Amino acid sequence: MRTEAACRNARLLVPAAVLCLAWAFPSLSGCGVSKSKHELALSEREAWRVQAEQCETKRKELEQKHQEMVSSFRQFEQNHQDLLDRLAALHADNEELSKTVRLLQEQQKAQKREAQEAGQTYRDFLGSLSAEVSQGRIRIDQSEKGLRLNLVDKILFDSGSADLSPKGEQLLEKVGFVLKDIRDRRILVEGHTDNVPIRHGPRSCFRSNWELSSARAASVARFLEEKAGVDPRLLSATGYSSHRPAFDNSTPEGRQANRRIEILLLPLSPAEIQSLYGRGDIPQPPTGPSSPVSPSGQ
Repeated sequence: MRTEAACRNARLLVPAAVLCLAWAFPSLSGCGVSKSKHELALSEREAWRVQAEQCETKRKELEQKHQEMVSSFRQFEQNHQDLLDRLAALHADNEELSKTVRLLQEQQKAQKREAQEAGQTYRDFLGSLSAEVSQGRIRIDQSEKGLRLNLVDKILFDSGSADLSPKGEQLLEKVGFVLKDIRDRRILVEGHTDNVPIRHGPRSCFRSNWELSSARAASVARFLEEKAGVDPRLLSATGYSSHRPAFDNSTPEGRQANRRIEILLLPLSPAEIQSLYGRGDIPQPPTGPSSPVSPSGQ
């Protein structure tokens, strides 16, 4: 009885077991597919990680290039500003050079005009004093500074005297005839002596060559103003005694040549002319025949 019951139970269990195995096979097959998907997901994640790292590396490279471009652009802006500053400085220098060129051109024109006027004055003197120049009583020199007239002392004055001689007055009349028309030059009268001291005596009016040279220069300037009509504002008189010799004082000829009166004509600047004559134009000399020059009476 027990054997039959066991057999019957066994027969009941076999189909159940077969059914469980049948259910188990699909489950085992499903677990294999899930593992492949997992590995594929892991592989894809790794690929995405590598790609992300590459993208990050690329981003850093692009950021570095961006920084370099920004730095280059800032350097370009700085260079551009430097060029603009240099261009502005060059424009300023060009303006200064242009002003300098214009000033030099004006100076050259003024110098040319002064040279022409000085040349005309020189020719006027030569025309008026040709006889005196040829006779050696007067010498006329033209330099960069101006015109210089060297008048022999013995023609103008007696020895030890500051009074003009008749011959001296005649000579100064001819000199004054040209000087009276001058309005744009200083007229400097300089007195010079040799190095021989003045001998004191009853006829001596001067204590030294200083007083003698100054008095002679003043006499010439006064004659040019009062008798020749030269503008006194342009005149000045100075004595240099024996301290500006033109020749060697060791010979009689040199000492004779050092006893002289020099008349210098130096150009006046526009400011000096304005200070003398005001804001108007330079006064023109009177037209028509000049009045005769009267003797000095000295």
